[in-house]
Amino acid sequence: ETGLKKLKPEPVDLNLIIDNAMAYTSSQLREKNIALRIDIAKSLQPIHVDREAMQQIMIHLLQNAGAATPVEGTISLRVRTQKDANQEHVLIQVSDTGGGIPADKQSRIFAAFEQADTSMTRQYGGLGIGLAMALRMARQMGGRISLESDGATGSKFTLHLPNAMLCPVPAGQTPFRARHKG
Repeated sequence: ETGLKKLKPEPVDLNLIIDNAMAYTSSQLREKNIALRIDIAKSLQPIHVDREAMQQIMIHLLQNAGAATPVEGTISLRVRTQKDANQEHVLIQVSDTGGGIPADKQSRIFAAFEQADTSMTRQYGGLGIGLAMALRMARQMGGRISLESDGATGSKFTLHLPNAMLCPVPAGQTPFRARHKG
C-alpha cells in the first residue's frame, strides 16, 4: 500500500525509465543468463505520468518475467504507440519464455499474494504482490495491464496507457530518440 500515493504526473522519457528498470533487474537476469530483447519505437514522445509509479511498474513487470523465465531463456520488452478505435495508446509489452500461466489461474494473477505457480515462491522468492501493485499503479494513472498466455509457452503482459498521457513536443524540438536496439 505504501506504493500507492498521490501521483505527481510530469513529462517522462520512457528510455530513462527503461534504463533504470533494466539496471535494477539486471542481476536477476544475469544469474539465469536471460537474454533481454529491447524493441522501442525510434522516437517516442514524452508521456505524462508519475515517474516513480512508472518506474515501479516497469520493475515489477521485468522482475515477474525474470522469475518466470527459465535459465538461458528470453525476455522481450517492446514499446509502441498504437491507435485503437480512434484512440492512441502507449503500449509497453513484456514477454517471457516461461511455462505460461494456465487459463484457470489467469483471473487471479493480479491479486495480491497470488502466484500462478507456488513453487516459484520457493525457487525464486517473492510474495506475489508485484503484479498486483503494478496493476493498481497503472489504474491510478488511468491505464491498465492485460495478460496473454496460452498456458504453456510464455506470457505477455501489456501496459496500456491512454492518449491523454502523450505530451506534445514543443515547437522546434524532436521527440526522445530511443537508445535501445532490439
